[in-house]
Amino acid sequence: MTSTFTKYLMFALLFFVLRPCLAQVDLMGLRFQHLPGDFSLCGKTGLISLPDQFSQTGFSLHDVKAKQHHCLTAHFLMPATPQQNQVLSISLLATTELFLDGVKVGRNGKPAITADEEVPGYIDYSVSLRPEQLQQGMHLLVLKISSYHGSESVMNPFYRLSITAQQNLHLENNKGIILPLILTGALLLVAVLFSGLTLFYQRHAHWIIFLILCLVASCLLIVESWRDLVGYLYPLHLSRLYLVAGLTWVFSVLLPLYFLFLFRYGRLWLVGCLLGLLTVAVTFISPYFDNKSVMMFGVALFSSLAINFIAYKKQKTASQICLVVVLCSIVLFLTPAFHFEETGFALSVCFLLFTLLLQLLQQLARDRKKAALATQLENQLLRRSLQPHFLMNSLSLVTELLHQSPQQAEEFIQALGREFRMLNEYANHTSIALSQELELCQNYLEIMSTRLQKKCSLLMQGNPSAINIPPAILLTVLENAFSHNKYRQEIQFELHIRRDQKSVEILIKIPLIGPRLHAGTGTGNQYITQSLQEFFNGRASYAGERLGDVWHARFQLPLIHV
Repeated sequence: MTSTFTKYLMFALLFFVLRPCLAQVDLMGLRFQHLPGDFSLCGKTGLISLPDQFSQTGFSLHDVKAKQHHCLTAHFLMPATPQQNQVLSISLLATTELFLDGVKVGRNGKPAITADEEVPGYIDYSVSLRPEQLQQGMHLLVLKISSYHGSESVMNPFYRLSITAQQNLHLENNKGIILPLILTGALLLVAVLFSGLTLFYQRHAHWIIFLILCLVASCLLIVESWRDLVGYLYPLHLSRLYLVAGLTWVFSVLLPLYFLFLFRYGRLWLVGCLLGLLTVAVTFISPYFDNKSVMMFGVALFSSLAINFIAYKKQKTASQICLVVVLCSIVLFLTPAFHFEETGFALSVCFLLFTLLLQLLQQLARDRKKAALATQLENQLLRRSLQPHFLMNSLSLVTELLHQSPQQAEEFIQALGREFRMLNEYANHTSIALSQELELCQNYLEIMSTRLQKKCSLLMQGNPSAINIPPAILLTVLENAFSHNKYRQEIQFELHIRRDQKSVEILIKIPLIGPRLHAGTGTGNQYITQSLQEFFNGRASYAGERLGDVWHARFQLPLIHV
């Protein structure tokens, strides 16, 4: 009884120990005996002397080179008879013909001893085997191989040799395809989104680079997955490797370039060229294409880290979240399980997308606020141009002038018409040229000269060219001057323009004559302040101060060429 129980217990232990082995028999380390000569005896039963199955000194598939042919034999152990069909898979840059226990089980292309006779096969090849072909015990595997259409540039032509359950192989293949396809679709949608934003909303250099980055990442994912998706003949593998390396180089240059444009660094193209040369230089360190890609991604990530760290030190906008994104990408890069060179780089682009979407939402909120403020300022400007008090006094003056001096009345009406026409036109603009603003002011002083029957003039010192300001802010200063003073004689205002390479100062000197209390609401100063805030984004200032009998209205503005 004890003996029977012990047998069942040993059987159960063997079952659980061997069960994982049935899922996949790894033949990657298999050592082969090389049969010299042509293929005349290769695969024929009884003509091959069997090597020691435990020998580790034989020929390895890693030793296969281009422009060769081989007949290779090896024994392998099946730990147990499988319960379902298995798949014998081989991934090799060569044409192959497979024999199992002296029986031909598959052919991938047509192996031959010359390039003219060889018909290239696919890089990945699988053949289905029945359970009775894989009984428990030792089996003889014979490979007839030729690689005359291969290239010596590929240092390692061997990728896989295994026996796997058929359903497990399908799951493995699907697992390797689904994530790249999902990421490719997502990145293409993002590229379409930012194409629309660039064409119809705003054009930012870093948006355009991100759009190109999405397209390059999508192409790289497709090229990386093409082998599992469709498959191809093994001579095309080198072309695919060069294409992967080229796209990786473009991606590795664009990633740090995106951050350079985002944070508005100087000498962008010089830094971009240096990054491109550095990325090319590291590819000469290793002859293996996979290592070349890893090194290029490493240059991209660590240069991006340096750029973001400097931006963070300078307290640039969005530098903190971008630094976190780069650090997360470096963690992915340093973690082998994520396979950064295959799909991890696309996840980095997705991380960047979150930062861009956050910036976009903030931009939309700012634009909405600015649009509301612009509408409010436009309405204020139109209301100021149609003040009842101003209109009533002007119409009363027209009535008087029609009886006293029809010619002067006509000129006054024309000046009023020009004033209203210009104000109506400029109300739809966030900025106008300083020369246009001065024309508006001179026309207003002409109106006030007629109303007061005293000459009102503006003396200007400085060059007003290439300066843009919000509409009617200088006019508002002059209007306030007439509202707060009792001018009974000729009056002259002074306007001084001083500039350097980055800023301009506009100073208006207003004589204070018989200043009077004015029960106003302060809408004039409020209009000036809000207009400067909207157009210059808080980089401009306005202040007034009394120096003796002169009021100084001072504008400090950054130079903006529109």
